[in-house]
Amino acid sequence: MQIHIDTARLSRLRAFAAPTRCPHCGDPMLAPFMSEFVEGGEIRHHWECDACGEPSSTSIPLTTH
Repeated sequence: MQIHIDTARLSRLRAFAAPTRCPHCGDPMLAPFMSEFVEGGEIRHHWECDACGEPSSTSIPLTTH
């Protein structure tokens, strides 16, 4: 039996499931205070770290399959 692993798909799944960490202090952030859909296929999450109070943003490009 041969096991087939789609490493690109596994990497995306891990990135999706991993907690977002503050880029300033490294503390895990649980939920964005705001999310928005950007026309053209992108979701942006806006965060504020509970530990250091610094704002940050992440974006997720939406691709068609």
